Amino acid sequence: MKNILPIIAVIFVFGSIGLAQKKTEVVVLATLHQFHADNQGYSFDVLSRTIERIRPDVVAVELTPKDLESRREQKVKIEYARSVFPMIDKHKYKTVALEPDEPLYSELIGLLKESNKEAQEKFPQKTEAFSIYSDVLYAYLFKRWTSVAAVNSKETDALFEVKHDYQNALFGAREAKVWNDWNAHFLARILDAAASNKGKRILVTVGAEHAYWLRRELAKESAVRLREVADFL
Repeated sequence: MKNILPIIAVIFVFGSIGLAQKKTEVVVLATLHQFHADNQGYSFDVLSRTIERIRPDVVAVELTPKDLESRREQKVKIEYARSVFPMIDKHKYKTVALEPDEPLYSELIGLLKESNKEAQEKFPQKTEAFSIYSDVLYAYLFKRWTSVAAVNSKETDALFEVKHDYQNALFGAREAKVWNDWNAHFLARILDAAASNKGKRILVTVGAEHAYWLRRELAKESAVRLREVADFL
C-alpha cells in the first residue's frame, strides 16, 4: 500500500496539470445569413445539425448585446431565429455577443457608410468595377457552396481574403480600418470568452466573409486551440 500511494499521487498531480493546461477550443462556423433558405446543402436544418455535432459549451453570435438579449428580428441574419436560437434553447448553451454595443456600433457603421459614399462620388468607375467583381465572385461561390464543408473551406477563406485586400486597396485606409476594427472587436470578445471558459469549446457563428479573418488571427493565439469545422462533419 505504501508503494502505491506515491504512484497515485503522481498520477493525480499530472492529471491536474493536464486539465489546467487544456486549451479552450474555438470553432469558427461561417453562415450564409438569409441564403440558407435557398441552399439545400447548407439549409437552416443543416446548420442546426452542424451546431449539435460541434457540441459547444458557448456560442458566440454576430449580434449586439442588446439584440442578443431581446432576440430582435433580423432582416438579414435570419439564421438566428431559424437555427441558432432554437439550438441555444434546446441545449442551454451559454452565449456571447460579438458585435459592439453603442456608441461604437454606430461609429463603425457611420465610417463605413462615409467610405462607401465617398467612393461612389469620387471613384464611380472603381465602385462599378468592384461591384462586377463581387457579383462574379458570389456567382462562382454559390455554385461551389453545396455543403457546410464547402462554405467553410480553405478555398472560400482564400477568395474572401483576396476580395477584402482588393476592396481595401480600392477604397482606401478608412475602408481597411473599419473592416479590421470590426473583426478585431469580434476577436477580442472571443478571447474574453475563452479566458472565462477555459478548457471548454466555443462556437463562433459569423457571416462567411468574416471567417477567414478570424481563423487567421485565432491560429496565432497560443491561449486557444482553433478547430476546423470539418473535424465535426
